[in-house]
Amino acid sequence: MSKPQIYDVLQREHEEVGELFHRLEEAKGLIAHQLFVRLKLKLVPHARAEEAIVYPRLLKADATAEQVLESLEEHKQVDNLIAELDALSPRDERWAPKMKVLADMVGHHVDEEEGELFPRARQILSDREAVELAEAYARERDAFIDDMQRAEQRGAAE
Repeated sequence: MSKPQIYDVLQREHEEVGELFHRLEEAKGLIAHQLFVRLKLKLVPHARAEEAIVYPRLLKADATAEQVLESLEEHKQVDNLIAELDALSPRDERWAPKMKVLADMVGHHVDEEEGELFPRARQILSDREAVELAEAYARERDAFIDDMQRAEQRGAAE
């Protein structure tokens, strides 16, 4: 069996995030908070690893550079919304509308990434490089997940 390419890994994670957003649509109170924590643990490491591993390579190519710059801006907007949601309780009347905007933004980002960026990247990256990016991305993502979990544990202990 062949090793997964970066497109496979990112698409699988996009699907996982989509499922969490779907579950969050109906969630309330503690369940909504728990799902949001899981969502952050997927979205934040995903974005940071894309920024550290995938995007620098794609910025080097004219065919993908502009799209990557747009994606970086979208990541900043997502980060801002996550921070705003972090400061609110799911019981706050602003929480659900902000979550809807976050879901819409991430959905738009995913559509562009899979529909526009991936096809262009496939023209630039060799199969071998796409596998190597997937491996490096996974290591980076996992390191961010570990960092977030340690920070969460420290916060809970204080």
